[in-house]
Amino acid sequence: MSSRPPELGPRLRSLLIMIDGKRSVADLDKLLGGDGLAAPLLDQLASAGWIAQVDAAGHPVLHAMEGGAAPAVSDPQQQVTVPADLASLTPAAQEPAPVPTLPFSEARRLVVRFINDQLGPMGEPLALRVEACKTPVDLQIALPRIRDGLKNFKNLATVQRFDDELVARLPKV
Repeated sequence: MSSRPPELGPRLRSLLIMIDGKRSVADLDKLLGGDGLAAPLLDQLASAGWIAQVDAAGHPVLHAMEGGAAPAVSDPQQQVTVPADLASLTPAAQEPAPVPTLPFSEARRLVVRFINDQLGPMGEPLALRVEACKTPVDLQIALPRIRDGLKNFKNLATVQRFDDELVARLPKV
């Protein structure tokens, strides 16, 4: 799973990655720490259509569903798998979700917050420079300096995270 759908929280995404059609609910529960968390999380994934139950031979188990809800995954020996129509999706085949553009004041606030969260006191001069931006053009002009500061004080992964989380949402000039 190379993309991170917003409806999947970290635990659900981790569990979905572990599902291979061979592990039972009990096995998945052990991987999650053995405290009975697997069944409710699997129910959430099943009701959202991310997984389907399979029999011992690996064939999907078809249930008559009331009200369109997916059946509960409660049998500890039951196996689950990702449905073929979801498993075959590649990032190129998926429609990219539209990225909402933030209002300028909100975008500036989030950029300052990102800098402060990542760099702490070392990022104060950079955060002040961003706070001094009065227009979206000023903010766009400051982006190379922001990236350099993040790369120099942290690493390229932080720059990539900044680009992924914020740059696409900044107001366009």
